[in-house]
Amino acid sequence: MDSAAVSTRPLRPAIVPRWVSPLFIGFGGYALIGAAWMLSGIGGPKVIYDLGLFAKMPAELVCICIAAATARRMLGPLRSAWLSLTAALTLYFIGDCIGLVSWLVGHDPFPGPSDVLYCAFYLPLAAAALWLIRAAAVRVPWVQLSLDATIFVVGFGAFFWFLVVQPAAIHAQLGILKEALSEAYLSLDSFCLLVFGVLLLTGSSSVGGWRIPLLLLASLATMFIGDIFWSLGKVRGYYLPGGVQDVLYLVCYLPLAAAGREQMRTVAAAAREAAREASRTSGALARSLPYAAMAAAFLVLIYLSRGGLGGQATLMIGIVFALTLLLMFRQAVVLRMAEEHYASLVANASDVIMIIGPDGVVRFASPAATRTLGLKPEEITGKRLAGLWDGEDGERLRSFLDEIAGTPSGAVGPVELRVERASRVVEAVGSNLSGDPAVRGFALNFRDISERKVLEEKLRELAFHDPLTLLANRNLFRDRVQHALSRAQRDEKWPAVMFLDVDNFKNINDSLGHDAGDRLLQAVAQRIIHTSRSSDTVARLGGDEFGVLLEGVETAGEVQRVADALIEALGVPFSLDGREVRVTASVGVAFSAAGTAAKELLSNADLAMYHAKSAGKNRHVTFQPQMQTLLHERLRLEADIGRALVKEEFFLEYQPIVDLGTRVLLGVEALVRWRHPEAGVLMPASFIHVLEECGQIVPLGRWVLKQACHDICGWRRSIAGASGLRLAVNISGRHLQQGDLIQDVREALESSGLEPGNLVIELTESTLMYNSKINLERFHHLKALGVKVAIDDFGTGYSSLSYLHRFPIDILKIDRSFVNGLTSSDDGPELARAVITLGETLGLDTVAEGIELEPQVAALLGLGCVAGQGFLFAKACSLDQLSKSPFVDRRNELWTAQAIRERLSPTGRFKALRGNS
Repeated sequence: MDSAAVSTRPLRPAIVPRWVSPLFIGFGGYALIGAAWMLSGIGGPKVIYDLGLFAKMPAELVCICIAAATARRMLGPLRSAWLSLTAALTLYFIGDCIGLVSWLVGHDPFPGPSDVLYCAFYLPLAAAALWLIRAAAVRVPWVQLSLDATIFVVGFGAFFWFLVVQPAAIHAQLGILKEALSEAYLSLDSFCLLVFGVLLLTGSSSVGGWRIPLLLLASLATMFIGDIFWSLGKVRGYYLPGGVQDVLYLVCYLPLAAAGREQMRTVAAAAREAAREASRTSGALARSLPYAAMAAAFLVLIYLSRGGLGGQATLMIGIVFALTLLLMFRQAVVLRMAEEHYASLVANASDVIMIIGPDGVVRFASPAATRTLGLKPEEITGKRLAGLWDGEDGERLRSFLDEIAGTPSGAVGPVELRVERASRVVEAVGSNLSGDPAVRGFALNFRDISERKVLEEKLRELAFHDPLTLLANRNLFRDRVQHALSRAQRDEKWPAVMFLDVDNFKNINDSLGHDAGDRLLQAVAQRIIHTSRSSDTVARLGGDEFGVLLEGVETAGEVQRVADALIEALGVPFSLDGREVRVTASVGVAFSAAGTAAKELLSNADLAMYHAKSAGKNRHVTFQPQMQTLLHERLRLEADIGRALVKEEFFLEYQPIVDLGTRVLLGVEALVRWRHPEAGVLMPASFIHVLEECGQIVPLGRWVLKQACHDICGWRRSIAGASGLRLAVNISGRHLQQGDLIQDVREALESSGLEPGNLVIELTESTLMYNSKINLERFHHLKALGVKVAIDDFGTGYSSLSYLHRFPIDILKIDRSFVNGLTSSDDGPELARAVITLGETLGLDTVAEGIELEPQVAALLGLGCVAGQGFLFAKACSLDQLSKSPFVDRRNELWTAQAIRERLSPTGRFKALRGNS
């Protein structure tokens, strides 16, 4: 029966104190020098006598310190073992101190009080050995261990008794007490050596492996040999301190100190690896000890047989015979345990193990066949293995067996086979062991891989399908397009591809949450499936982007009809959480032709979809070759933007905002331009959207703010009423959404010295709709700085009266489309009137944009709009050019002290000017 030895608890971090290694090295040098000195006899008998008395005292103190330090850093049985060793060494040291005093006063301490402590020394020493055995963290086969321990104890016990203890007792003429003590020391030494020998038999897989018990055994053996020399000296009457026995007593402490240092050096992380390494080394050592004990018994028998076979020799023959029987019984037990071990492994293995004869008949099947193959071992044994599988699997198995038969060495396989009766998939590996007398056939191993196959199918499904919509993913869609193009080479019916992107889907996620966004994508996927043809492949390509592969297309009109149907179907409101949600889609269409590659076709559809979005969304656009040229120009523009920011190729121009009645300059609007080294001066319409999409709009907006504020503060010193001149700066919605705008405005005002009330931040109408709660908070932060807020291009976006009422807005800028309608359509004045009236109702000023005709000025004044800008007055120009304009002259002419004292309206128009309008 196997019994588990109790494992040690986790060790403390077994870090060797810094003083231990230097102390051990110094002690080693001291021990070697002391031993050499005593053996050489340098200094004469008196010096050697004194050295023999005192030399081992420092060695004992060093060992006590190291043993105590080791015990302090251990836990569990190891701590108890080293505490016992510390106690044993302390008893021995005190005994030596008493003996030293006796020698110094000229009295032989044997026998005396020190012998009591010497005898007591063996009790904690034996306890230490037992604790170390207790700390061995192994499963010990107790039957084998008991036999090995018996052989070891009897064999070496006979050796110690007949060759050491008994000869010393026979020649002793010391009196009863001295004789008893001498034999007691030798007997106790023998007993402790045997106990430490049993420790090696356990495998010594405690922390530190076999090295620590072997060092302790070496220390005790050296002390034992010293006791033998001491006994011989006492028996023969020539013992004096400083002899060989004292050299051995000094040296015996060196392996003991090394054992303590080694124990501390074993850290927790390396302990398991050391134990695994030790299990091999110490296992071989443990297996050799019973044979060593047997050899020791034979040695005793040979020694005692010198004078014939009577008496002790006959007794020793009986001991050797008994040991031989025990050793034979041990071998049978070990062999039986090995057989049971491997039989248990086979019986409990999860894999099916089979032995197949050269004729293909099953000779052995392990119990796992019942679970894995659905047949009991007795139902398989004696039958041909190939007969258990039919069809394709049967052919595969026969080929597998033929391959094994033709492969004299090495493993063959694996081969996958389906077991229909058990609904499993197994993997077979085989070896040809016909030349092995124990097998004489083929050894097969069948492993159940059903769970792995299911996982592979799931991974394959995830690799080619979108988990949210269960549609094909981009990888599978690309593969389908490639196959469709290959088939088209034969049928000459070229496929078409559509890329579909849900417009403004980010607004859905931000307003309703990502869960609602996911449900919307699932609903969109279903509508695309129901709207497209049954032969089409629908895929989710990522995010809110879908793809449709149309095969067997005969005319372009057929694809156009599908695209129109998709846009119409997605325009129908979706119901999410009890509310209606409307979305639109931008669709890009690309047709294939002979020589078109899948990658090119997909790229063309993607590019067409991008143009559909740029053209206003909610539409489909068919790919045209010139789109590639536009794409290349855009990519080049993106690459140039980074350089332009570094080389300061952007510059500002300013368009005047004037009083419509007096034509007085009220303020300016800063407009950015790009002086491109190749394309010349570029207007914002050609690069602002690129800046926004590539993430560079915020750095540019920050630069425009600072530059414009500094320009105005330096320029307005020559203008009358400089403190009332307004600066309007257009800000991207992304600049506001990223949260940097407030700090950027504050820094621009502080660095330039511009009054906050003279800065107007212009934002587009759509900015109000996006993430309105957060934007409302940021609008209030802007107002807290004291700046004015204007809504640019009002009337073209998606804002409602509720948004205008909630947001702290000062100015509405009427879009140029309303201004143009004043003179080009019948209802134009009414639309402009509605916007101006709305502004007055909400307490907002209005500024008209894009004024190009004098009748438009008259109409605006008649409707109550008093400020405007446009080409009628001036195009954007530099501030130096603006200084020479009639609007600046008019301002200088009409400016009065009364105007300076009056309060400005948000447009920058003084009440004093109204009388002159």
